[in-house]
Amino acid sequence: MQYHLYIIYIIYIESSVDEWRRQHARLGPIALGSDLTQPHIAMLNYLLMDTLQNQEYLRRQYEDSRNLGARIDLHTRFSTEEHPWFHWVFDRFEIPEKARVIELGCGTGLLWRENLSRIPHGWSITLTDASPGMVREAEEGLRRTALGFTFAEVNAVSIPYDNDTFDSVIANHMLYHVPDLDRTLSEIRRVLKPGGRLYATTVGLNHMAELREVPRDLGIRTPDGSVQTFTQFNLDNSASDLGHWFAEVELERRNGALMVTEAAPLVDYVLSGTRLSDEETARLRASFDSEIQLRGAFRISTETGIFKAIRGS
Repeated sequence: MQYHLYIIYIIYIESSVDEWRRQHARLGPIALGSDLTQPHIAMLNYLLMDTLQNQEYLRRQYEDSRNLGARIDLHTRFSTEEHPWFHWVFDRFEIPEKARVIELGCGTGLLWRENLSRIPHGWSITLTDASPGMVREAEEGLRRTALGFTFAEVNAVSIPYDNDTFDSVIANHMLYHVPDLDRTLSEIRRVLKPGGRLYATTVGLNHMAELREVPRDLGIRTPDGSVQTFTQFNLDNSASDLGHWFAEVELERRNGALMVTEAAPLVDYVLSGTRLSDEETARLRASFDSEIQLRGAFRISTETGIFKAIRGS
């Protein structure tokens, strides 16, 4: 069966990440009116709506904290790690006692709320996000503190600050969202002082794979959170991207697991990224319930980590 494509798009073939890249290089753009087979159409439908980089999708996702909150809640309640994530991240910072710090994609400011007692009073901290709703919630949660927080709506591909302004830039699980990674990294380097540090967290190729497999096995199509790892900025492919802009790059990994004993938070996590019908939601819940009853918990592997990059002179 043949189909006609009337808009030029890039086609990928479903297989390994490396194979996708090889096929992209081989096929390139499809010309107007080209014939496509069913496998091409299936992948086209999936990948052309790369939801993690689709800016309208991101606007809806992060207009307030509800979707993000469902995802954070799953990790907070069911992580097997003794050291909470935001404490672990903060422990990796090597920032002078007096410093200007900016966070890109701050969300609700949870990194700072979880570490309030540990923040040096000599830090001047600018919290930014592309979502005005997130900036508003971050400000509401932190404005009554005695620390030096300021808040701004900022798009990371065009950071509105002068060259050599900040001692440190923090990007917590957000660089896989930006539409132009290279431009964003160039902007981060520009606003950092010589010797300044970028701290950027992200995930690995198999992060939460068990959770992604359940809807897939049930024939329920959802935006796949692992698309971020197929395109840009994951633990496995981003050292070279950073190395183009920074003099030194170091990666520290943190592998762990979630042991989830309730179906509802798992369903909420899936629903935080997509809309399902009532029938699909019921099947998803039943599948999670069955696994939990059989094994006592639904186990999810996590692959996270932090890149530490230093700007040269």
